[in-house]
Amino acid sequence: MLPLTEEQLHEVTAVVGFALWQTQIAEATVGTYLVFVHQATPHQARTEVKAMFAHAHSQTLGRLLRAIKATGNAPQLLIEALDAFIEKRNWLVHHSRHECHRDMYSTSGRAALIAHLAQIADDALGLAKLFQEASEAHLERLGISREQIDRDSAKLLDEWISA
Repeated sequence: MLPLTEEQLHEVTAVVGFALWQTQIAEATVGTYLVFVHQATPHQARTEVKAMFAHAHSQTLGRLLRAIKATGNAPQLLIEALDAFIEKRNWLVHHSRHECHRDMYSTSGRAALIAHLAQIADDALGLAKLFQEASEAHLERLGISREQIDRDSAKLLDEWISA
């Protein structure tokens, strides 16, 4: 048996899972931004736009970054924020377990690891908010009211929760 209690293992893996889920939310939000701001037009058929969303939501952040950069008209602030977060996402997904497994076995190491993972989760949320705000601003420039955006968002959230 490892010199680690079940509770200690659960504490770390819960934070890993939360950071991963926050990262997935950020990926979906960046994909939505790509479609709303750079791909879809108000005159396209709903099925075509749904296909764009499905494709964008299947992409990693790296691919989304490349697609957004390829448009040539994304704000530099968004590009830089996404580029900076990709390193954190890749570390979380591909390297965190291997590089930090020893940290699990000391109180100070575990605390530092948990703090680092929590920061990644916070950064993912910040990235998602940044891209959500950019998407909403674009929709408002197209003439969609803030009230309509809020109603549609609430409806989607309700459908997601009750599904």
